Amino acid sequence: MTRKGKRRSSIVEIGNGLTKVRIYTIHRKDGYDQFTLAWKEGGARRTRSLASMAEARMIAQQTTVRLTNGGCVTDEATKRDIELLHHCERAAKEFGVTLSAAMDEWTSARRTAGDVSLSDALRFYQANSKDITATRTIIQAADEFIKSRRAIGVGATYIKNSKLNLKRFTGQVSGNIGEVTVGDINDFLRKQKLSPASLNGIRGTIVGLFGFAKRQGYLHPDRKTAAELSDAFRVPDAEVSIYTPDEMGRMLLAAKARHLPFLAIGAFAGIRSAEIHRLHWEDIKWDRGHIEIAGRKAKTAARRLVPLPDNLKAWLTPWREATGPIIESEDKSGALNELALASGVPGGWRQNALRHSFISYRVALTGDVARTALEAGNSAKMIFRHYREIVEEDTAKVWFAITPPDGWQPKDLPMSIRARLRKISLRK
Repeated sequence: MTRKGKRRSSIVEIGNGLTKVRIYTIHRKDGYDQFTLAWKEGGARRTRSLASMAEARMIAQQTTVRLTNGGCVTDEATKRDIELLHHCERAAKEFGVTLSAAMDEWTSARRTAGDVSLSDALRFYQANSKDITATRTIIQAADEFIKSRRAIGVGATYIKNSKLNLKRFTGQVSGNIGEVTVGDINDFLRKQKLSPASLNGIRGTIVGLFGFAKRQGYLHPDRKTAAELSDAFRVPDAEVSIYTPDEMGRMLLAAKARHLPFLAIGAFAGIRSAEIHRLHWEDIKWDRGHIEIAGRKAKTAARRLVPLPDNLKAWLTPWREATGPIIESEDKSGALNELALASGVPGGWRQNALRHSFISYRVALTGDVARTALEAGNSAKMIFRHYREIVEEDTAKVWFAITPPDGWQPKDLPMSIRARLRKISLRK
């Protein structure tokens, strides 16, 4: 017998044995059906009424599983739980992802944001990325940087060194260039077993790369890059090594023709060795009294005019009518070392001593650090720190008075030049 006003029309069974759940469909007088679940648990009969057969079946299935696994009543999903589940699935579907994928992304974002709310993190990102027009990996940006340097005519040595430095960097630091931090760059540099000067060279290349990326729109245009904010390395002050006027005079007189222009220009004009190798005889403006170093030939990429003193003119006189490269081939330091030793220079050839000598004697002669810095293509701060008060003014005057003897010609002077000089002598 059913209770008055209610009639059972069907029974559905879910599960088996002790885990069996029955669903009774009861037609109520108000016209609505009621679905009542009945099962045994803990030695007692339990029931639960629901308004939907679909929900009743789902709860019955959950109950049988729970009974089989020894679970408790609180493990059951409620109708509210199901509604929330469907709501979350619809929200995730709007963005084309599954609910589980959306939760994975949310969890990852929360871990990354730490104590910062996701909305605050998003606002910060929008404020700082609105001027970033594109993204690049470090490797992509490095390739573009090298290509851009070639396009503007930067020297082969600079390109070679930049490629080596960036290959080392991109081999150890990866990801988008906008995600590289100051810490990443500092950690990379400190792991390199190199001298402070070499580390600063690598850092300079990285700073150049990040500056290029900023100009390309890969980094925020109004903020310092991670490379600029990275740590520079302190290079201990090295003792400046120079030649005495007597040592320089002996080397010039003993030099072969292929070495003499290099020695004379380095000693009396102070031009860097790499820059001398890029010069042509046409760059020497004999009548104007200076040597022109075009931006593409200068280390600093800035054009400068270097004074052409009278004693340098005298040493270069045999080549006054010459054209083409001043240095036909790059000699190894071994030949110059042999020359220095043969000339009685203690210790032989001294690295960078030609340029050091010029700057030291020029500062002593003029007393003008800023002027010497401009002529040498160096910073006044560097010259003031290393070259001031190294030599006396009287010694500087002797240096710039070193001239060849009358009728002198360098050894191994090409016959074509000897013939031209002979004709000039006869005309006189």
